[in-house]
Amino acid sequence: MKRPSVYLIESSSRQDLAQMFMRFQEYYESPEFKGKTFSIDEFVHWYTQKHKAFTYTRDWYGFNIPASVLQPFRDGQFDPLTTKERNLLKLCEKADTNSYIIGVTPSAEYFKETVKHEFVHGAFHVDRFYRDEVKACLLNNNVKEIVTGLKKMGYHEDVFADEANAYVLIEPETIQEFASISNTKRLREDLRTIFQKHFGFSILDIKVQELLGRVEHVLI
Repeated sequence: MKRPSVYLIESSSRQDLAQMFMRFQEYYESPEFKGKTFSIDEFVHWYTQKHKAFTYTRDWYGFNIPASVLQPFRDGQFDPLTTKERNLLKLCEKADTNSYIIGVTPSAEYFKETVKHEFVHGAFHVDRFYRDEVKACLLNNNVKEIVTGLKKMGYHEDVFADEANAYVLIEPETIQEFASISNTKRLREDLRTIFQKHFGFSILDIKVQELLGRVEHVLI
């Protein structure tokens, strides 16, 4: 994968990162707000009703969006933007429609897994040949339980294949409530092989620092 196809935004604060990405992320994949224009207050109200409290900044470890999601924010559809939202647009001002943007923070739990999980999302987006082979692999396997789990976790159906790939490949323990690790073992190996075929390295074995060298790494 060639730079700068994937931008990795690294923040020392998990809360700041979540506040920066929140509306971009939910515009991209929220079951309620995907493709819609909404205010921060509207999202906070909905999320609080759904989860009994506004726990967004504690619920999510990493973020991932295609750069195309930035356009309606650039066009003024979400004005007024927060300072953090404007900062994300500035950090990614050179990103084109084929770019992908991920956000992580080293202070969060499971940092290593989060970086790899989000990188897999980037790979899925920027390489259509990889994406097509992953989708074919998922179609050839029984992933009904995984899809059910993703629905319960709050993902939009448009990203089920992307999320199933990332969770099974990088952190199957996160979805073992819905699909046991033993049941997804063969699928994981198949997805691992597909990734290595397209990118030339093992996503499970690579060190995080080496992986960071394969993206446009931005510290904030």
